[in-house]
Amino acid sequence: MLDDFRTQLASHFAPVPCQLAGRTAFVTGASAGIGAAVSVQLLSEGVHVRAVARRKNRLAELQDFARAKGLTGTFSWKCGDVADASFREELVADGWTDVDIFVCNAGLARGLDAVSHAHLEDWREMIATNVTAAFELTHHVVKSMRARRSGHVIALGSVAGHWAYENGSVYCATKHAVKAFYQALRQETCGENLRVTVVSPGMVETEFSEVRFRGDESRASGVYAGVEALQPADIAAHILFALKQPLHVNIDEILTMPVRQGSPFKVVRAPSAP
Repeated sequence: MLDDFRTQLASHFAPVPCQLAGRTAFVTGASAGIGAAVSVQLLSEGVHVRAVARRKNRLAELQDFARAKGLTGTFSWKCGDVADASFREELVADGWTDVDIFVCNAGLARGLDAVSHAHLEDWREMIATNVTAAFELTHHVVKSMRARRSGHVIALGSVAGHWAYENGSVYCATKHAVKAFYQALRQETCGENLRVTVVSPGMVETEFSEVRFRGDESRASGVYAGVEALQPADIAAHILFALKQPLHVNIDEILTMPVRQGSPFKVVRAPSAP
């Protein structure tokens, strides 16, 4: 009995993590925020990163940074908008969706308006990026992963996929759709050695609010006032945590918020300094 217990104790050391070095990852929305942070962290692990974003100068700067830091992974990039169907077709034709890891990060919010006062073009842009582009690229990625019977899809969700809030109707709807889509994918691929994870952050201090408020920096900064918000590196670390789990472990979802946030409706802000 004692020998059996000692064997059990020996098994309680941390299991052997999944090795990321040498794997290939496809990251969308890589020119800022979480996409840039996860690209850097993957490169530091020796992953070959294929990055996509709309800002060419940012992608080139990321590449220069990786070289200057001597990060062991390789970095290649394409500049384009994943909401553009022809660009998605180019990515598929060039084999960019044939990867070991897919970080489906590109997404945005536009406006904070009531349904009756919203701009329909804002709705179309959010649906095109957060839903159509994400789902279509995942379709192609998963085809290649299923053929190899291995791979890991990481999708960026949001607390908005758990709680809908007023004036955020379509953004919340897109993130509820993300949650449902990847839950379905998890069921479909269960037992095929594929892993599917949704990372759903609360307040992360990125360009998200600037984009939502169309460059109004004052309004955007007010979102994070009195709160030590999550940083892109925090969420990238969560993504790497999921990726590094032993291959028999699937982290289905990570829901994470700053200590001062309990939901989209509950934020306790520190009093401003006198």
